[in-house]
Amino acid sequence: MWPFLKKQPTKNGNTKTQIELNQDKSFDQTEGNQSTDDYHKAIGKMSAFFAHEIRNPLTSIIGFTQVLERDDTVKGDPNVSNYISIIKDEAVKMELLIQELLSLSNTHLHQDNLSIIDVKLSINKVIRLFEMNQSFDNVSFSAQTTDETYITGNETRFERVLTNMFNNSIEAFENNKGKIDITLTKNEDYVYINISDNGPGIAEEHIDQIFFPFYTTKDEGTGIGLPICKAIIETLNGTLEIKNHQKQTGTHVIMRLPASKHTYYRN
Repeated sequence: MWPFLKKQPTKNGNTKTQIELNQDKSFDQTEGNQSTDDYHKAIGKMSAFFAHEIRNPLTSIIGFTQVLERDDTVKGDPNVSNYISIIKDEAVKMELLIQELLSLSNTHLHQDNLSIIDVKLSINKVIRLFEMNQSFDNVSFSAQTTDETYITGNETRFERVLTNMFNNSIEAFENNKGKIDITLTKNEDYVYINISDNGPGIAEEHIDQIFFPFYTTKDEGTGIGLPICKAIIETLNGTLEIKNHQKQTGTHVIMRLPASKHTYYRN
């Protein structure tokens, strides 16, 4: 699926931009790294376009709602004050979406703030954050990890991938109740992270589409989370695969990342 931006003149003399998503076999990602790079660049350009076009008016909306919140007339009317608060909250949500779009646009260009990541430490850290949230009291985590397992990357982004994987599992659980198993292994060259859950799994008609940007089956989903995760892992020269279990229900996530032989970052 490829994005194309087409600018066309309108009757009143302005210009409109039409965005098309096209499934073109000539750009099949299986044909090699060049096709994959071109695909990511095209998605990045479209994401940057959306972010730029939305951010400018959105900044004005947020700014004026902040001004209205300080207005004595608004403060004196609870209904109006509540409406202004809702507008601001929804605008902030849109701002977060823009940040996601920019992440999708920029992730392939560079990796900043690199460090040596203790993978076991990061896994345990993210698990603790979920366990501290009372909303996830019915979710159990089981982690089998290996000591002295390191990769080179951006720690914040890496932990963001873990968080996204756990969230996806939990959102699929019925009544937020289920189990997530994490296994961390390594060999001389690679670190392997396997994440399995006992949820319903992914419908077969969707499994091949989950990494396409903006593709989602969730009512409030954006379809950006998994493509960003894949982009982050690929920037680390790793691979990310998601599939259904063969003999049981649930989803299986497989991450493979180059192992770091150092315990501190060497630029």
